[in-house]
Amino acid sequence: MNIQRFHAPTAREALALARAAFGDGTLILSNRQLADGVEVTAASESTLCALDAASETATRSSVTPAPSLTPAAAPAPVSAPARRAASTRDVVQADTEQLAMSTLSFQDYVRERMLRRQAEGRLLPETPEPAPAPALARAVLEPIAAGQDAAAAVRDVMATLERMLGIDAAAPSLAEEGGVFALIGATGVGKTTTVAKLASQCASAHGAASVGLLTLDVHRAGAGEQLRAYARSIGLVAHLAHDRAALQELLTLLSGKKIVLIDTAGIAPRDPRRQELLDVLDLPELKQVLVLNAGAHGDTLDDIAVGFKFGGTRQAIVTKVDEAVKLGPVLDTVIRHQLVLRGVANGQRVPQDWKAADAGELVRESMRSAQRSPFDPRTADIDFFFSPAACAA
Repeated sequence: MNIQRFHAPTAREALALARAAFGDGTLILSNRQLADGVEVTAASESTLCALDAASETATRSSVTPAPSLTPAAAPAPVSAPARRAASTRDVVQADTEQLAMSTLSFQDYVRERMLRRQAEGRLLPETPEPAPAPALARAVLEPIAAGQDAAAAVRDVMATLERMLGIDAAAPSLAEEGGVFALIGATGVGKTTTVAKLASQCASAHGAASVGLLTLDVHRAGAGEQLRAYARSIGLVAHLAHDRAALQELLTLLSGKKIVLIDTAGIAPRDPRRQELLDVLDLPELKQVLVLNAGAHGDTLDDIAVGFKFGGTRQAIVTKVDEAVKLGPVLDTVIRHQLVLRGVANGQRVPQDWKAADAGELVRESMRSAQRSPFDPRTADIDFFFSPAACAA
């Protein structure tokens, strides 16, 4: 059976029974308090994947061919043993399909989900859907061989994460590549400081005359002055663009520069002004770079990535690494949203606190979180999560 009920005197014992049946991929579907204990309904992760695939198969098969005009022969009566045998075969076939789905690769899962969402009209064709976190975990754990020792398993997990980050160590930096880049993201993630770091790098390599600085931040008090102060320190002038027309005119004037960096106002992903900003930046020669705060909550990072990705953003910079307790959430966001990581900022100093993105180093840092979170559930608290009525009694 793929969905089972487990009955025990306490929620902890019921959860232990479920984990014994399904292993680490146990998913708790429901729980309820009974007169003599707790009942937990659980399933494995592969079960939900199989149900998802079965739902799509049913949708595809819902279009039936037109009935034939030729009378068909009446079906022969089927005996009870034959019906039971057919039912058994159906169950075996369903279990086989579910086992096949449980080994579905990360890339295939993302592609299947994206195509289904496109068919339902809920996703733009050019915007890939981020993979769910159960899919990412499966892609990381599948390569681990059965019976492998812990050290080797950790090495395999780290190697898989490094490949998923997809960072090309030989790719040129933003300053070396050149072009027009607009840094976008939420308030306080370090966009202005990052612009100053990139401008300083390019000025050091190619001269101050090779850099153009613009700001679209007309909302935050003192935002323009902050960028101008950074610009004066490296012998540059920062220009202010109030709208799309002014931006296009300034870009034309700065077209001979090696690199043009555009600072933007910090906007929340659900702020109505977000779309206005993305419309202003919708220019063929302009590349948008999403700035992500490494210390932000995982749900917040995912919300920001979703909100700004519809504007065509495919590149990212991770900031405030020195302030982050854990790097796992930001790396998870970069991987699942398939963002190209162009650099890492680890402090406020300009331009020293900047380094190229290194997949191996980032994954190693994400594994070094030694301290335990005060929000992690403890064994003694399990009853409160799964049987509040019993605990209250």
